Amino acid sequence: MKRFRIIILALLVVWLFIPVKNTLASPVQDQLKVTIDNVLEILRNQSLKGDEKRQEKKESLRKVIHERFNFAKMSQLSLARHWKKRSDEEKKVFIEMFGKLLEEIYISKIDNYTDEEVFYVKDFVRGNKAQVYTKVITDTVEIPIDYRMYKTKNGKWMVYDLVIEGVSLVGNYRSQFDQILRKEPYEKLVEDLKKKLDN
Repeated sequence: MKRFRIIILALLVVWLFIPVKNTLASPVQDQLKVTIDNVLEILRNQSLKGDEKRQEKKESLRKVIHERFNFAKMSQLSLARHWKKRSDEEKKVFIEMFGKLLEEIYISKIDNYTDEEVFYVKDFVRGNKAQVYTKVITDTVEIPIDYRMYKTKNGKWMVYDLVIEGVSLVGNYRSQFDQILRKEPYEKLVEDLKKKLDN
């Protein structure tokens, strides 16, 4: 009996110190990782380098990003109380313009660090909402990019906000848009967005 206990104890010690692959990976993190990996694969693709391939690369990135990012929800959250005042056509145009702006911001941030490593630090899930904490590690700095996400009825996790280096994109634009719309007509906001996209 004593010998049996010693064997069990030895097996337990061995089991504790052998690295075991985590089979309980978070679904939200797994889904986000697929998207980020696909984005990085496109950005690192040598056949898509150069000015003549820029549009093709953007279209490939846009397709991948739109599968994970809900720009309609991001637009609504950014306009906040001003959203209800807009017509269906105005909402449609705003989503398209604001979505393109967010795409450019995200792609430019990721594009700067395509040769570095993206680490998934942790995720926090509460009901149908989650936040996935990631870091882009370079030789000199760590750039935190966190993804705020929600789960759809079919179990797909979608991004509704990005927190880049501690700053919420949705929160930042919500504040900016509110300040503009307190003083200027909605058309002025649309004009400003157009200028940002043109630049």
